[in-house]
This record gives sequence, C-alpha cells and structure tokens, in this order.
Amino acid sequence: MVSTSANGVSHVCQRLAALGLGPQALAALGLAAIGPTTAAALAEHGLQAAVVPERSIAEALLAALPSPAGQRFLLPLADLARDTLRLGLQAAGAEVVAVPAYSTVLAELSPEARAAMEDGVDILTFTSGSTVRNFIEQVGSARAQALAARARVVTIGPMTAAAARELGLRVDVVATEHTIAGLVNAMVAMARADA
Repeated sequence: MVSTSANGVSHVCQRLAALGLGPQALAALGLAAIGPTTAAALAEHGLQAAVVPERSIAEALLAALPSPAGQRFLLPLADLARDTLRLGLQAAGAEVVAVPAYSTVLAELSPEARAAMEDGVDILTFTSGSTVRNFIEQVGSARAQALAARARVVTIGPMTAAAARELGLRVDVVATEHTIAGLVNAMVAMARADA
C-alpha cells in the first residue's frame, strides 16, 4: 500500500474498522509513505513504512519504490489528488488499484475569517493545490490576488506553488520539507530574514 497523506491513513484505518478489521490487516503488505508525517500516521496505528523518500512528493516516492514492475499496489487517495503515482507505477509495469479514500470539500468561511481578510493578512499559507483552488473559489480570483499582493505567500511544496502560480498568485517561499512542520519552519525563516 502506498500512502500519500495522514488523512488517507486515517480513512483507510476507519474503513478497516467498519469491516471489523484492525490496522494490522495491512501489516503483511509492503507499506510506503510519501513523507515523515504520513509514516508517523502509519506508526500511530502500529504500522511501519518500508519506503519513505527524502522529499515528500509523488515523484520522489516513485523513484524510491524498488522494482514496481509486476507488483500490485493499493493507492488510497484524496478525490482531487494528482495522478502522478498511479500513472508512474503503471508505466513501470505495476498493477495499481487506486481508490478514493476521502473527499476534499470546500468549507464555509466563518464571519471572523472574512473580517480578518477584510483587514488584510500578513501571510497566506497553502498546503495543497486544492487549498489554493478552494481559497480562490471562496474569495474570488481578484480578491485572492489582491490579498496575495499585500501578503507573503508560502506553500508546502513545489506542486502547491505551481498550482498557486497557475491560478495567478505570486509565491514568495516554498517549504523545503514538505510537511506542516516544514511549512512553519519556512515561515519562521522568512520572518527572521525580513527582520
């Protein structure tokens, strides 16, 4: 099984529980995690990832998987996930069972969040391409670009940065470690550099 997010791990384990199985039902499988946060989510369920790439992106995970040809992979994903892993594994000769494990949905902005945006923000952070798309859908393209013009824009990784740029937002900083902790570290480093 190839896990691409802590959310995916959580939803797979919830589904196993609904079927009357525990996470140990996955223990016999070879497990791969896209990064340390996903590996930690597996560990919370008593599971050990055999493969965790240096960089937390699909391309690095593909490169880290040993000899995928002829193997069968379970790939639980978010409904809006990039198709990179599935296509890459299939191109390498693997059989891939890709299943939507959870949906990314647009949340309603609270009145407090709307008021804060009216006052302006100092930093906009994005953790996935879907967070960029959802933000723009909620506030509108013109408003998103105006907020980004006055704020610093920090993304969790290069794919998120590419999505932001594609949707017309300037990106100031891309976290080098593609985790929430890496995103926070990138913001701290940015603030120190600005001081």
